[in-house]
Amino acid sequence: MNLPLLEWAAARRALAEQAAVGVVGIDRGRGARFSGIVWDSETLVTAAEILRGADSVTVHTANDAVPAKILACDLSVDVAVLELKTGAPAISAAKPTSLSSGDDVLIAGRSDSAATIVWSHVEQVGPSWRSRSGGELDRLIRLSPGLHPTLEGGGAFDLEGRLCAMAVRGPRHTTLGIPSETIERVVTTVLQHGRVPQPYLGVRLQSVRLDDALRERLARKCTEAAIVVGVEPDSPAAANLLFGDLLLSIAGRPIDNPVDVKIALTRIPLGSPASVQVYRAGNRFDASVVIRERSDR
Repeated sequence: MNLPLLEWAAARRALAEQAAVGVVGIDRGRGARFSGIVWDSETLVTAAEILRGADSVTVHTANDAVPAKILACDLSVDVAVLELKTGAPAISAAKPTSLSSGDDVLIAGRSDSAATIVWSHVEQVGPSWRSRSGGELDRLIRLSPGLHPTLEGGGAFDLEGRLCAMAVRGPRHTTLGIPSETIERVVTTVLQHGRVPQPYLGVRLQSVRLDDALRERLARKCTEAAIVVGVEPDSPAAANLLFGDLLLSIAGRPIDNPVDVKIALTRIPLGSPASVQVYRAGNRFDASVVIRERSDR
């Protein structure tokens, strides 16, 4: 009898059983079945892309099938937040630094009442990156390719049973992991506001190319910048930003183009002041704006 091999198999089985408790099945109708993660006793998360256009979903646990309320879908980072009282304990998330290329992970999902478990591995871990929808994810996590459709929105767990990421299908048959810290950021925001807020600065922006002299003066590596081409009255920007200003940073985050502005604003709590560094008439200076949503919301 090969005792080490049996112990290894038993450990894998125990980890699979543990992961299965933390996942659910998502049925959005017309035969479309996916997976979700039990984030805490009243909150589920899944991939936002699979819920695009859905008004409601049915959630399958190990013992029941019940309707769940869709609180918000952040398509920019592919995270949807649902409300359902499961009574389950909060998920245990892995530390960002604990995941490395080559690590084994377990991807868990559910189809109806039956759990679906596959073993995978991490192909690549990298720094923060920007999705094609303009959202910023805290890390690049690329998993083994070929994710089965029913596992999309399921959890990727490390060998200690901690959630590393949510598994989603990427372009050209790749499998991506939405980092747990990105999920936590979205969930916290949604539970606080009841939705995904749309921060409002009140400027119209355009990308401009910087000549070498101005790049050197501003000590910038990027050849582009975001220039203000319009300021809306009664907006957060109205008091301190002007037509022709070059935006250099917002709350310490460098700004190279209009998309950078959108991302920077999502990291600032609504109602909080933020420092905006601008270049105007040959000089740098800091302006202060208070980020809010549009008053007509």
